[in-house]
Order: sequence, then C-alpha cells, then structure tokens
Amino acid sequence: ASLLCSREYGCCATMGLVKTVAVLLSTACAVAVAVGAAAAFYFKDQIETEYDALLKPLAHLNIDAFTGGPASFPRKLQVVATERLTGASEFPIEASLEKTVSLGWTPSPHVEGLRVTTAGDGIDEPDAKALVVGTIRMGFGHQRIAYAASSWAVAAKKHVYFHDLLSIESAEARLVHDTDKLYRKSSKLATEVGGPFELIHGFLTSSGDATSLRSTALVGARLAPLMKGLPRGAPVIATHTLVALAAAAAGMDNVVNLVIDNHPQWFVVAPTALNLVQGPRNYYGFLKKFEEGDYLREGGSLIKLAGHWIPKHLVDNIPRDCDARMKRAKAREPRRVLVPVGGAGAQKKFITELTERVAPLCKSGTVKLVLNAGDHADLRASLLETLAALGFAAGGDLKVIGDHAGVVALQRSQDFAPVTLLAFSDYFAAVAATDLLVPVVDVLACKPSELAFYPVPKLMIRRVGDHEAFSASRANELGDGTEEARTVADAGRYLDLFVAGAEPLV
Repeated sequence: ASLLCSREYGCCATMGLVKTVAVLLSTACAVAVAVGAAAAFYFKDQIETEYDALLKPLAHLNIDAFTGGPASFPRKLQVVATERLTGASEFPIEASLEKTVSLGWTPSPHVEGLRVTTAGDGIDEPDAKALVVGTIRMGFGHQRIAYAASSWAVAAKKHVYFHDLLSIESAEARLVHDTDKLYRKSSKLATEVGGPFELIHGFLTSSGDATSLRSTALVGARLAPLMKGLPRGAPVIATHTLVALAAAAAGMDNVVNLVIDNHPQWFVVAPTALNLVQGPRNYYGFLKKFEEGDYLREGGSLIKLAGHWIPKHLVDNIPRDCDARMKRAKAREPRRVLVPVGGAGAQKKFITELTERVAPLCKSGTVKLVLNAGDHADLRASLLETLAALGFAAGGDLKVIGDHAGVVALQRSQDFAPVTLLAFSDYFAAVAATDLLVPVVDVLACKPSELAFYPVPKLMIRRVGDHEAFSASRANELGDGTEEARTVADAGRYLDLFVAGAEPLV
C-alpha cells in the first residue's frame, strides 16, 4: 500500500510539474505576443512608411488589384519583418532596378541547340528568333520544367537561352542561394525528423497568401539585374515565380509563367505575366481567388489552363512506350521500378527503408530497381552501404552509373541489373537521368513533385511539404498514379500488386 501511495504521489507530483511548466510557458508566450504587438503598434507609422517605400518601385505590378485589396497593417508588418530577417533589405531595390549584369552564352554540352547563359560581354542585342527559358536551381522540379520547355523550343528552331539565375556568379545569385539552403534544411528536418518540423514545413509550403507574393516580388526585384542583359524583346518562359517577377520588375512585358504544383497559392503566380497552370484544381482555385477582388471584373485574364510540362521526347513517344510497358507486364517480365530522390535530398530515410523492403523482390528476379540518388554524395554513400548489407555487390547484381553517358547507354540497351544505382557529381545529369529512363521503366516511384504530372504509371510516395499532396491527387484522378503512400508499408503493398499481376499496369 505504501508503495502504491508513493507511486501515486510521484505521478501526481510529475503531473503537477508538467502543468506548472505549461502555465509558465503559455504565460511567457502571451507576454511575448503582447509586448511584440505593443511594440509593433508603437512603431506603426515607421513600419507603414518602410512598407510603402519597399513596394513603391513595384507599383506597376499592381499587386493590390491582383490579389484583391491592400495589405492590412499586420500583413505590412510581416513583409517588413521578412525583409529584415532574410537580409534582403541589404539590397536596395532602387539600386537593383538601375543595375545590369552583363551576360554571355555557351553551347550546352548535353542538349544540342541549347544556349546556356553565363556572365559575359553582352548578348542584349535584339534577336527575332530568341527565346529565354528562365529558371532557378532550387530543387529538381524547376530545372526539370525548364528543360521540358526548352525541348519544344529547340525543336521549333528557336535560339533558346537556358537562363539559370543561380549559375550567374553575382550578389543577386548568392541571395537566392542562401534562401535555397534554408529550404533544403527545412525539407530534411521535415522528412528525417518529422513531428513538429513536418507540420511547420507543411504549413509554410502550402499557405502562401497575398503577403507571401509581396515578399516574393521584393526578392524578384533584386534579381532584375540578371534579366536585363538578355536579348531585348525576347519572350521569357519562367519556370520559377522569382524569374517571372524579376522579368516584370526589369520591364519585360512578354513573360509566360509556368506555374508549379496543383495547389493555388499567391506566391507561385506573377502579376503582368501570363500564368499557365497544369490542372483544373489549380485553375479554378485561382479563379476563385481572383473573384474575391475586382481583378476579373476589371478585365484581368492572366491565368489559363494549359496542360502538363513534359519534355517533347516523352510526349512524342507515349504510344510506343505504353505498348512496350503493357507487353512487358503481360509477359510477366521483371517490373522496372525507378525511384528518384528530390533536389533537396530530403528523402534519405524513406528511400533507404523502401530499398530494404524491395530487396527480396530484386533477389527473386521479379523487380529491377533503379535508384537515382541525384547529386547527393551523402545519399550515394548511404545507399551503397545499405545495398552492401543487403548482399548486393557492384559488378554483379548491382550496377553503379555516375555520368550522363552511362544513363544514355542504359536507356538504349535497357540492360537493367537487379539494382542500378545512379549517382552524379553533375546537376544536369542528376535531373536528366530520370527523364531519360522514364520511357523504359514500368513504374516511377516518386514523391508528388513535378514528376507527378509525367505520362508513366506512378507510385506516389511520401510528400515533402503539404503543397505536394494535391499533385498526387492529380495523378490519381487521371488514373496513372496511386494515392500517396505515406508509409513504406503502404508503398510496399502497391509494389506487391504491381508484381502479382499485369492488370494495374495495362
């Protein structure tokens, strides 16, 4: 009885301590919020003056009309705070709008007919055949869309300038690079640690309101110098909103913004650009946003439903590739499963566990697994260690490919080992490998990124950011993708179905 009493006393004491700590924390938070609010309103005039000064150079974008009304004071405070916290305020917008970064170009070593921009002596002369495909190397998705758009333009005999803002050594590029580093860290915390980190990352990537567009436009204005050195009058196809906003700030008036994802958020569209979306959910979602203000009634029509952003060689060969898949499925050939990692390298834990789950199917000869580790050296080392522990040896049942030429050879031969590991030091090869192999695999097992829109049977695995969930839904509603498999166990059950019979794949 005394032991029971002592345990009850200890439990009560612990609960009392927890309650006390909770009360103290909640009180501290309430005090902090109250002090912060009081300070903000004390400096209200200063904050509003600073906000007006920030947005004044972008008046021609008319963001208020675009998003349905002016910003409230709390939203203005949010914009000003973001400027200070990110260090963007160190780049005066007026100076950026006066500056020009001189550009040049060099032939792409990988894509015939593609001109890759560099820092240079000037290419700003008018060119009637010029077309700029602008992107930012933040993850693989934006780059993937850019190469898809370029493939159609090169085939049309345009002078296509592939303009990756991060590849131009400059203070402006470093500003974006620092932002990308934060996104990568957030993505990895969300997937590797989960819990509150996943909740926070999910919220930040799926709740882009009008304030987020204002902050994004301010960053875009700082990137305007990287757009001014392009051929004058050339149309710009932007695969990142920052590129579209930078072009608008630079005074370019022929800009097409290829909108990412399938979830309507203000910061993925750009005023003055023609914004093209990939699916009806995104299209009607944006129409609803515009209808909440006066934009549509005033004649605005800068949002259109277009289609999916797919490389030309994939579109041209859809009938041939589908026929080959159905023949392999009916002949009960080993299922070729391609698993690419995202550009942030944030899926290490999930892909490692999925590899362990699929390994017996590779050993039995029912699955040929292709792992694309991208340009992530840490993931390459981890997967090699995992595969060795599972009994796969390089030169035997494991093939390791580390360059673009090796992937091209694999696509042509289709000589897949039980496990093939792709791992590169080159960013282009990391992105292009998946596009090259999609036509010759049976299943693409990927997170619901831009690959969710690709014309291939897809196993949608765990997302990185809540905004991606709706891209999985798009694949699912079209019938060429599964529901999102949030766990390795669920992904494994889908793969078992694909192996058991031809029906899911024909």
